[in-house]
Amino acid sequence: MTLSCATLPATRLLLSHGWLAKEPAPFQQAVLDRIQIRRFDTGQYTHHIGDDPGGIFGILGGSFGVMTQSPTLGVVLGHIFGAGAWFGQGPLATGGARMLTFRAMQPALVAHVPLPAIQELSRAMPEAPRRFAGLVEYNAIITYQIAGELLIRRSDQRIAAVLLRVVSATQSSHGDDPTACLLTQTDLAEMANVSRQTMNTVLKRFETEGWIARGYGKLSVRDMQGLQEFLTGGD
Repeated sequence: MTLSCATLPATRLLLSHGWLAKEPAPFQQAVLDRIQIRRFDTGQYTHHIGDDPGGIFGILGGSFGVMTQSPTLGVVLGHIFGAGAWFGQGPLATGGARMLTFRAMQPALVAHVPLPAIQELSRAMPEAPRRFAGLVEYNAIITYQIAGELLIRRSDQRIAAVLLRVVSATQSSHGDDPTACLLTQTDLAEMANVSRQTMNTVLKRFETEGWIARGYGKLSVRDMQGLQEFLTGGD
């Protein structure tokens, strides 16, 4: 099913922030004219590490966990993309297999641009390959941020950094609670590279300080400034 931003209001989100929002209008429209709307239930995957190359995905609603391969831990959660984000661009740059796994963290709606449509657009619009390459650079910034966070020595500050990153990335996905993170303590422990026991101890302190609130399968940051000051000050 091919839809334009005029026929699906949710696609306007893709023009308000993120990679596509920074591209020229003719390219934006060319991409939107080639999307296929797909729905994913919680726990479903768009693709796995090692799958054949495919298209790209723009999140219209919901969120997706980004999972990578660890030599010692297997496939682990590293980040969460929220509404407005795009992913799946790796094989466009390398021509190789999928390098990451993406799992729906909640019911999600995505704009999928299949690989044949990307190839056709690249032939029709000479600057298109460079525009798509911009998505590689756009998402690489997140990779650098994750690497920097994992170098934080103190586990409690590292947890704070991960929480702040995930909230910032997914706040457009939770209209009723924009500071909510739909992830478990186990998920967060995986992302921050700490034990579940350490995670539980730190979150109890954060909750006592009034920085976060915990619910079933969900964490909400109630005091972004307080958590940020703890991250940078370390008190």
